[in-house]
This record gives sequence, structure tokens and C-alpha cells, in this order.
Amino acid sequence: MKIYLIRHGETDWNLQGRFQGREDIPLNETGILQARRCGLALQGEEFKAIITSPLCRAKKTAEIIGEYINLPRVIVEEGITERDFSKVSGMTPKEREAFYASGEVDDKEPWELLCNRMIANLHKYAEQYSNSNIIMVSHGASINSVLSALSSGRTGTGKIILKNTCINIIYYEAGKLRLGQYNMTAEEYLEFKKQELGVKI
Repeated sequence: MKIYLIRHGETDWNLQGRFQGREDIPLNETGILQARRCGLALQGEEFKAIITSPLCRAKKTAEIIGEYINLPRVIVEEGITERDFSKVSGMTPKEREAFYASGEVDDKEPWELLCNRMIANLHKYAEQYSNSNIIMVSHGASINSVLSALSSGRTGTGKIILKNTCINIIYYEAGKLRLGQYNMTAEEYLEFKKQELGVKI
């Protein structure tokens, strides 16, 4: 089976470079369009379920995608929500720079805890839907922790910035997760699918 791990669409805070964390920031107009393009790219494929973070930017992205793949109901899963950035959440890049320069302690959710809860939930739903492909809609830092863990640190946290509504494919085989293609836009995914199938789409 395959897990399509998808980042939510764009928000105004994304545009401003702010850490969003657990703040419930909605999609902007661009984010809604990105979710629609993502849904169109996945249209015609069969998925058994869409699991989403409870934050509205992820949930709305999941609901829009669901309209295109005939899965109007989404499953809300607290365990794949965004990293808790605590004190630095909401800060712009300049504000974060000043915060760290001041010597204040950064008390965000430890990376190991973030990674462990994400991986645990991938296993949970992979086992539940072991014979079918599923979609999970989450967040940049959370998804990057998965990419880092599954690539032994070659990509993910500290290495790449994930695009909004990027598609990351995780394979689940014999109880193990394996990283496939990642950080693909809807257009890049369609090109990948065309090459994979060897047919014109």
C-alpha cells in the first residue's frame, strides 16, 4: 500500500514566513487553489480514507481533495497535527532571530517526540488500511520529521522546505515504512505518474 502524505495549502502566515505551530490559521485563496489542483491530480485514483490533522488549514485541504476523489468524509487525527513551536510560534524570521540572539530558551516540542508520534500514526493507519492506499494531510515540520526518519537524515528536517500541498509517497510493505517520491507539486506528481505508468495522461 501507499500513504500519500500531503502538506496543507498556503496560509497568510506561510507567506510571511511565520512558524504556525498549533495556531489555527486558515487557508488563503492561493491555498484553496493549491488544494484543488492537488485534488485534480489525484482524481481517478482509488483511496480508502483521508486522515487529517485537526487544524483548519489541514482539514480544509483534506476536504477539498476529498471532493475530487469521492471521499467527502475525513478522519480527524490529533496525532498528526503540527509541531508545537511554543514561544517562537507566530514569529517572523526577524523576530525569531532576535529571540535566539537574546539567549531565551526555545521550548518547542522535542523533535524525537514529534517524529515518534508521526511514525506511530503512519503505522496505525497503514495497518488499518493495509490493502488500500490512503491520504494523510499534515504540516511542514511534522512531515519533514517523517522524511528525515525514513531517509536516515538525508532529507527532511533541516534539509528541505516542503511546498504547500506537496505530495510525499510512503510505501508500507511487510510492516515497514519506506520513503518514495517526496515534495512533489500536483504538476510534478502528474509527470511522475505518467512516467510510472508509461502512458500519456
